[in-house]
Amino acid sequence: MPSPTVEELLANVGGLTPELARRIGDQIDECRRLLNTSADMDSVQQHLKDGGVSIIHAILITTRLLGDHPSRLLAARMIVECSPARTRTTP
Repeated sequence: MPSPTVEELLANVGGLTPELARRIGDQIDECRRLLNTSADMDSVQQHLKDGGVSIIHAILITTRLLGDHPSRLLAARMIVECSPARTRTTP
């Protein structure tokens, strides 16, 4: 599945500005490249958190990474919210 274009993101996701849609599109491409290497989804989630990506945007990005998964929104929420990157607490 090719990365969604800015126009597709703007058409399908309410509240995105063109700049934010471009940024998210770039992050989707970046995460796909990571997944095409030896990185797993936890590494991708750590990468997103390290880059300052909010949980909401991480879920949006993850839905796109899951492609045609039948319950991709729920799956993306579980991946992001249960990721060690998001659940680790700092002392």
